[in-house]
Amino acid sequence: MLRHFATALLCMAPLLANAAYPDKPVRLIVPFPPGSITDVVARSLAQGLNQELKQSIVVENRAGANGIVGTGSAARSEADGYTLFMVGVSTGASNVSAFRSLPYDPRKDFAPIGLVAEAPFMLVTRADLPVKDVQSFVKYAKAHPGKLSYGYGSGSAQLCAAQVVAMGDFQATPVAYRGVPQAMTDLMGGTIDFTIADMVNGMQQSRAGRVTALGVTSKARSPLAPELPSLSEGGLTGYDLTVWFGMAAPAGTPDAIVQRVNEALKHALNEPALREQFTSNGLAVRYSSAQEFKRVIDTEIDKWGKIFADANMTPQ
Repeated sequence: MLRHFATALLCMAPLLANAAYPDKPVRLIVPFPPGSITDVVARSLAQGLNQELKQSIVVENRAGANGIVGTGSAARSEADGYTLFMVGVSTGASNVSAFRSLPYDPRKDFAPIGLVAEAPFMLVTRADLPVKDVQSFVKYAKAHPGKLSYGYGSGSAQLCAAQVVAMGDFQATPVAYRGVPQAMTDLMGGTIDFTIADMVNGMQQSRAGRVTALGVTSKARSPLAPELPSLSEGGLTGYDLTVWFGMAAPAGTPDAIVQRVNEALKHALNEPALREQFTSNGLAVRYSSAQEFKRVIDTEIDKWGKIFADANMTPQ
């Protein structure tokens, strides 16, 4: 009888451990630098998750190589629920096509937890470039073939910019950066001519007169800047690309823990204060189940792979 009791306790141990989760601080790895839109999303979320999980959520930035450094490190962490990481279009989808030997596979190495938000990007140029809208920008670019350069701080931003170049039928030189803030610094300094920025960095510098905003990448205008047309409206007819953000854990993380974090995520995203923070940064809440997020990742890998191929880009 004692033997049966001991066996029962052993079987219950994982369940008891999961029920106690979390009993110490949780790391939330952001694979992009401070000030990036992914960082903004993560830090907003951390505040809400602190309350829901009753533990500190420690945001840790590990930037480099279009998010590969931080994502690869996080995916290789112990699958115990104490390392979570932010996933976006670049790290969860477009990097699969953009790199020949990606050191992780989003379909196999992630335990998706849930979607968090979505947002458009925006096209901005240096302030002294003699353009005022998409049409004049394309006309100027065609008149100066191969003279313009663009910066990008993520794989999705790179593909968004390449799509502008392809649809505008002009030539431009790409320049890689660790993140959007670094690309914006060089844009304002005149080192590069245009970039695809998130709404936070783009609108802040545009309204300060340091860059010129030409349009948003989504088909519809953004509530954050209703005066700014979409790129499709501006002349790149049919242009419609948005980015999403989600949360994941290393593959093998117990389902009970994934569900616990997903429930905490759901409650945090329903808080008016968090929704207001997102709105002020050009973000829309997009909550999902873990299963739905997995389907999104699979679908988006195919979608961005086609964009990559259509832009005639070569994997790095």
